[in-house]
Amino acid sequence: MRKMISSIVLLALVSSMIFSSIPVSVYADSQSDSLIRIASQARDQVKIQLSKVDATQEIKDKFEIGSEQIKLLIEAVSIEDVPTARQHFLSAMTIFNNIIQQISDRPSTTIAALSDVDPATADTSRIAQELDRLERYTAQLKRIAINNEFAVDSSKSDNLIEQARNDLRDGNSDLAISAIPEIKQSITELNQILKEQTRQYTTERAKTLAGKHLEDLDRLIEEAEEMEISGGTTEKLLEARKNLNSLSNASVEQIINEVKRIISVKQDFEKSKADRIESRYQDLESKIDRLSNYPSDIPELDKAKTMYSELRELVSTGNYNEAIRLLNSLNKIINEIQNSITDKEEATEAVEERHTSLSDSKADRIKIKIQRLEVEMNQLDEKIGDDAVSKRWLNSAFSLLEDAKNQVDSSDNTLKIIMKIEQIIKRIQTYYNQ
Repeated sequence: MRKMISSIVLLALVSSMIFSSIPVSVYADSQSDSLIRIASQARDQVKIQLSKVDATQEIKDKFEIGSEQIKLLIEAVSIEDVPTARQHFLSAMTIFNNIIQQISDRPSTTIAALSDVDPATADTSRIAQELDRLERYTAQLKRIAINNEFAVDSSKSDNLIEQARNDLRDGNSDLAISAIPEIKQSITELNQILKEQTRQYTTERAKTLAGKHLEDLDRLIEEAEEMEISGGTTEKLLEARKNLNSLSNASVEQIINEVKRIISVKQDFEKSKADRIESRYQDLESKIDRLSNYPSDIPELDKAKTMYSELRELVSTGNYNEAIRLLNSLNKIINEIQNSITDKEEATEAVEERHTSLSDSKADRIKIKIQRLEVEMNQLDEKIGDDAVSKRWLNSAFSLLEDAKNQVDSSDNTLKIIMKIEQIIKRIQTYYNQ
């Protein structure tokens, strides 16, 4: 009696989990982890209940199928496939609910022993109930196969159940009873096929998941290099890609565990990317402000300002992938504007410099000539040493140089003096080199 009460309470608990305890938003947002938590709690409660009763192999098989659905649920949640996650969740919960229903409905004489009952005393209604239960179990397996798009053939079980029903209607209870073990065997075979396809499906999904993340990693690595994101982010992404590539023959669990680590790396990258975009965004804002104060008109600046407004909207809404593309285009336009301004300024400076050079006064050129002569004469003084003749000529040249300095404004006279100095220097060099 205590077991019966416990089963009824658990049945109510699992049913409430299916129909009332699931948040409405679970299927529509990031709270999909709630599905895993609820399904896992139901599985654990059912497992505790099964440990208290003499469960049939059929019930144990059902429990294993429900547990497999939770594994598929976890995988679907990990890749954010919400519709598939909901499908596996409902399959698991329906199976657990059915198990509790079977436990609570078990008669005092076990169904497993029904084939050993004397046909003469067999209860026809109980045989019909057993066939109904086996048919429901078969239908449940078929629903799971359909929901997961598995190819399974249930015709053997269906035909055996139908034949047993016909025998029962015709009053051949002994034939109906003798068919039950064969029906159970066919259901077990169907269950095994379903489990094998589930394993294959899980493996294929895991490999598909790994391939998807490899594509994502290649894209993220390219983005990280293009945006010059620091902090070793690129190295982490490269390492994650290397690790995932090495898992081509790994188990599903290994692939999923590596994918979880990759998701963590991707989250770190997204944060670094957001920070980098914000930094570049602010840098472009400063450049546009400086260009707006440029004294001359810049035809491309209006286009740059429009793109900047669009970029600001993308950044504010967190649309970073589109922001990156627009940011690169905007950066290119601003660089072209800056290069164009630089070219114009350099050309203007060159013209001004040439104009200044041509407009130098005659007096300035004479001063430069005097400075050069003075340097040359000082070097010559060191060279001739104590030679008396050369010294006398050089002192005369220094005297003329002083006159030239004092008469710079009188350009004609100064030029004549400079010519005399040059002649003296030439005479000294000729004399000294004899």
